[in-house]
Amino acid sequence: MSGTKATQVAPWKQEVVNKLSGLFDRYPVVGVLDISNLPAREFQQTRQKLRGEAEIVVAKNTLIELALRKVSKRKEKLEEMVKYLNGQSALIFSRMNPFRLNKALRQNRINAPAKPGSKSVRDVVIPAGETEFAPGPIVAELQRAGIKARIQAGKVVIMEECHLLKEGDVITKEISDVLAKFGILPLELGLKLRAAYEAGMIFAGEVLEYDEQKAVEHIQLAWTSAFNLAVNTDYPTSATVGIMLSKATSAAQNLALNACIPATQIIPMLLSRASAEMLGLSAALGTKDKRSLDKELMEILGITPEEAKPEEKPPEEKPKEGEK
Repeated sequence: MSGTKATQVAPWKQEVVNKLSGLFDRYPVVGVLDISNLPAREFQQTRQKLRGEAEIVVAKNTLIELALRKVSKRKEKLEEMVKYLNGQSALIFSRMNPFRLNKALRQNRINAPAKPGSKSVRDVVIPAGETEFAPGPIVAELQRAGIKARIQAGKVVIMEECHLLKEGDVITKEISDVLAKFGILPLELGLKLRAAYEAGMIFAGEVLEYDEQKAVEHIQLAWTSAFNLAVNTDYPTSATVGIMLSKATSAAQNLALNACIPATQIIPMLLSRASAEMLGLSAALGTKDKRSLDKELMEILGITPEEAKPEEKPPEEKPKEGEK
């Protein structure tokens, strides 16, 4: 009897597990959200913006685990989502694929001031040069944070560029105070996917955080490389067959032209080449003896008939008296 009491589950807990189980069956995509350090106001705003596209349910990790194990009997690998239940968690259900869902969540994040002990979500670089700070204790504060600064001509100057934070670095109080003075917001507030499940596949959060622009560039580069490879190896595809036919046509025409094969498409080229060679020969002959050219050739080459008259011989000199 004592064993029966130990296995009893409170009605409200059973109700939560049943509700989650129903949502697992209704939606094809489910994700585990990290809701730690997210103020209630921002959480409700995000939930409101996603209404109609996603449904968010907050529950204790133990109850979420019970629901996952219960539904995993009919959804392959769903139970593996249990390992992403740590800290403050929630479940999000949607019909959007995991990447679109993560993008929607990312678009609803807001930048926030640094807090000591939090991790920066981006690199932070303080450039060298003059600042708008008035000379005073700020110089010592900057130096404590690792920024080389001093007063020059009555102004606080950063002496050299400082890589203050890298993505994932823990923010100290000194750095937090300096970032606030510069107005830099290195944190993001919003819902973050630890992992998402769809059709037997689990996508970790870091996999979903991809750069779309870089992905497009990689796809374009891959397509260009594949296209060039197919063209250079004469591999026919829908994208390369037109180029290959054009190359083959050009090669065939060059072969026929060089071999003087009188094909229908080649005859005009052969005649044109023969005409050019004839004119070149005529021009060469004309420079030696214009009388070798007829009137038509002279007109084509731009030589006037007068220029082609035979040169007159100089009159013979009469012998002087006493000379034979």
